Formats: sequence, structure tokens, C-alpha cells
Amino acid sequence: MWYYVDNGQQQGPFDEAQFEGLIAGGTVNPGTYVWKEGQPNWLPLGQVRGGLSQGDTCQVCQKPVGADNLIELSGVRVCAACKPVALQSLLEGVAVGNIGVWAEGKRIVARDGALFPQRCVKCNAPTSGEAMKRKLFWHPPAYYLFIFLHIIIYIIVAIIVRKRATIHVHLCPQHQRRRLYFLIATWLGLPLGLGLIMAGIATKSTLGVVAGIVLFLAACGVGLFGARITWTARIKEKTVWLGGVGKDFRASLPPWNGS
Repeated sequence: MWYYVDNGQQQGPFDEAQFEGLIAGGTVNPGTYVWKEGQPNWLPLGQVRGGLSQGDTCQVCQKPVGADNLIELSGVRVCAACKPVALQSLLEGVAVGNIGVWAEGKRIVARDGALFPQRCVKCNAPTSGEAMKRKLFWHPPAYYLFIFLHIIIYIIVAIIVRKRATIHVHLCPQHQRRRLYFLIATWLGLPLGLGLIMAGIATKSTLGVVAGIVLFLAACGVGLFGARITWTARIKEKTVWLGGVGKDFRASLPPWNGS
């Protein structure tokens, strides 16, 4: 059984005869991402069925655009759509393409400034458009103990000791919409929660204050856990370890060799 992606949405399953009909009718073309049982990940039809060589494919987004539509940057062949982010990666001293992203168990490892493959980090579906630039911050968990001394002290210490990294990731339309809904819920819940707390204090209503606190904390949780794309497990020597990435996306990456 075959599956293909149309505008970021998975279509299928189709048996062999149906799939051949889709190819004949032009619905599925050499650039369409397809998958069938036994394939390690989604690939353009041109690579699965032949007819296009590796030299015809962008080494960043993995789309078969033809050799005439590719340029070479630092030894990596990229298409026009990937050129801006690839140039930015070179300016930041980061390898172009999928050289700086690996899988390690349930996490992935990426170099600072890495440009991720043009697939959704949640479901591994092919994506289009520019990558999302994410600035990451991390410090060892032990520094959270400063919160018990004073929140201002913790903030100052965290700013001083935190490590930074930048990555460029992609989300499919479905996960972009889901993230947007979580963000909307967060920005609506925070002021409503504060409003209930203030109203409860003004009317001396314990129930109002408690309801406001619960709503405020729930909105914070939705923003921190529902709207986030990935979470940072560690940053060390311009290398970042990330969680929250989909299983299929991790399976499509080469294993981390520790170097």
C-alpha cells in the first residue's frame, strides 16, 4: 500500500494499481513525497522509482528539482528555496544540510545553528517554506536551587551561566495550527486568570482567587508544554540535545557518534 503527501497532508492508502493511476494522471509526480511499508522514511517518488539521480536533489530539503536548479555551497548542493538559510548557516560557521543533526535514543543532537531537514520535527511529513529559527537557552538544573533564596537572585545567576544555541526547524501545517491554538489559549488564559485573582481579592472571594490561580497556572502549562516545538535537555560546546521530537523524524536521522 502506498501513501503520498499533498499540501502537507498524508493521502492513502492506495494499492499498486491505484497508485499507478495517480502517477499516470499527474497527481503524483517525481517530486511528490511517498511512503510504503519497508521504506525507512518519506522520499520523493523520483528517488523511489528511479529516473532522478542524487545530483538532481537538494541536499537540504531533499526535493528533486533537477541539476540545473541547484547551486553548490561549501560542497553541498542546494535549491533556490533553501539558499537563504543555507547562506546564514555558513555565515554562522555551521555545516549546511543534514550534516549537523543526529539521533541519540529518544533525543536528537544538533550543532549550534544547524538547519534541520525540511520535514516536520513532530511527524516527519515533508514541509514547504522557510525554517523557523529557534533560540535555545539552558543551564544545569542545580541552579534552580537559587529560586529558594530569591527569584531575583536566580534570574541574575541564570542569565550569567546559561548557554545559548540556535536551530532552524520545520513544522507541517497541521502542527503549526496546533501550536497556534495552544498559543491562543495561553494568551487568553493568562489575563483571564489574573483578572479572576484581582476580582476575587476585591470581592474577598476565596473561590474567585483559587479559580484565577488555577486558570493562570493552566495557561502557563499550556504555553510551556503544549506550544513548545522541542525542549532543551543540554547544551555543551556548541552542541544541543533536544527532546520532544517525533519518533519518525528521529528514525530518519543518522545516529550520533559522539564526536
